[in-house]
Amino acid sequence: MRTILSTLLLSGALLGGCLADARYSGTATVEASTPDLVTVEPGVQVIADYDYPVFYSGGAYWRYDDDGWYSSNVYTGGWRYTERPPEVVARISIPQTYVHYRPSGYVAHRRAAPQREHPVRRGPTVRDHRR
Repeated sequence: MRTILSTLLLSGALLGGCLADARYSGTATVEASTPDLVTVEPGVQVIADYDYPVFYSGGAYWRYDDDGWYSSNVYTGGWRYTERPPEVVARISIPQTYVHYRPSGYVAHRRAAPQREHPVRRGPTVRDHRR
């Protein structure tokens, strides 16, 4: 019994030592792009000329969809439902009016990347590839 217990302890120590020595070394390059943001009211900006009404406030992106607010750290996806957006964002009465929003005299600086995902998924996604 002692031999089996000693063998198990020794195996565990050796395995733990092998796992502890696993290391990664290298470099990673990250390119981040920011969309053109236009102020719609103090403390709130919207992505100009974008396919969806995506707002920026308080260090996060906000999107209204299906009677609820969603937030993300990036404007292209990763949306999470939130019950309480910041008050300044929640005061936007009709968020859909900001789709392709361009204020008077607006000149595009950079085009926003397309939306990667829809914030609300209801059932499977079906795609028809017939021509």
